[in-house]
Order: sequence, then structure tokens, then C-alpha cells
Amino acid sequence: MSQIVNWEYYSSLFDKVSKEDFEKAERWAEMEVSNVIGPIRWAAITEETFGYQQLQDCICKVMNKMAEDVKSGKGKGVSSISNDGYSESYVVQTEEQLRKELWCSIRAWLSGTGLVGAY
Repeated sequence: MSQIVNWEYYSSLFDKVSKEDFEKAERWAEMEVSNVIGPIRWAAITEETFGYQQLQDCICKVMNKMAEDVKSGKGKGVSSISNDGYSESYVVQTEEQLRKELWCSIRAWLSGTGLVGAY
């Protein structure tokens, strides 16, 4: 299957991923979404598939979420930061927990399309 989301579509709606990083981010996002959908349903998707535009938007949202997670350091196990009397604490989140959260979001974003079962 060819690329589901192109730069023009993504950049018209979203802005977290730069043009230079777009190809790699789009491939990663498609991989995560295809893991949730499953290989059989994923292989059958065409532009005529019910919910195709919702799928495109979902892939864009996954790219944004992944970019935000990288930028914020989520999944790195950082629980607190202290700097000269100023401190912040964060919830410790592993990469596995991030993936589970992402997959739940993908299911919600594709709800009603039939692509992820009865969600």
C-alpha cells in the first residue's frame, strides 16, 4: 500500500512535524495504526474504504502525538526535575505504557469506521 497521508494533507491541518521529518513520522504512524487495525483489514484498505478520511486524520493525530511525546521526553522514565530550588515531578511512564495509551487513542479516533472492530 502506498502512503495514506501526504505532506500537503498533513500540513493543511496540522503542524507538529516538519517537512524534513514527515516521511519517517508518517511511516511510523502508519505502522502503529496498522498494528491496531490488524494486517488483514489493513491490507484491504483503499481510498474507497468507509472511514478513509477518518483514517487519514488518525494517522496525522498519531504523528502529532508521537512528536509531542518525543519533545516532552515521555517514555524516558523521568519522574522529577530539580534546578536550583525549582522542581517539577512527572508521572513515570514507560514506552509500553505510552504505546498502550496511543493504541487506545487510535481506537477512539477510528471509532465508528469498522476498521478496529466494534469500537
